[in-house]
Amino acid sequence: MSKQTLPENSVPFTGILGYDGYVQTEGAIWQHRIYCAVTDHGTFPIAESFGFEGPQDFSADLDGKDWKELTANVQYGGDGRRDVFVYQRRGDTVWKGVLDLRDLPNHDNWGANSVTAEYDPEKGLFRVRYAQKGTKEFAVLETRGLGRFRFFPWKP
Repeated sequence: MSKQTLPENSVPFTGILGYDGYVQTEGAIWQHRIYCAVTDHGTFPIAESFGFEGPQDFSADLDGKDWKELTANVQYGGDGRRDVFVYQRRGDTVWKGVLDLRDLPNHDNWGANSVTAEYDPEKGLFRVRYAQKGTKEFAVLETRGLGRFRFFPWKP
């Protein structure tokens, strides 16, 4: 793909979810990124990420099958909550995974920021930090793989 054909504020990529394409970024302080695949059948979105600190997206083989997944450490603009998404290609469909955190031990669920999550690419694991009942200390849960994720077909 030549630079002349790229939309404004975009950068090319190769091999994300088995596609080549570009990521388009909007915003200066808080940024929203859309990953678009460019194929013989057209251009279409395959993932998104967002946050204050620039892209924190990583291509990693989390399931040992087909294509590498795309992990996106995101940060919401309203409350600053941090979360992680996993995008996975299944055939010609992209699925989005979110952490299932319903059974955190002793979790004090006082709202959106009672839990934060991220992918650590250096250690190859997901880190969940959450409020605990009866203390001001946060607990940390580290997990590998996709066992704690719930997936559903992603719709942009």
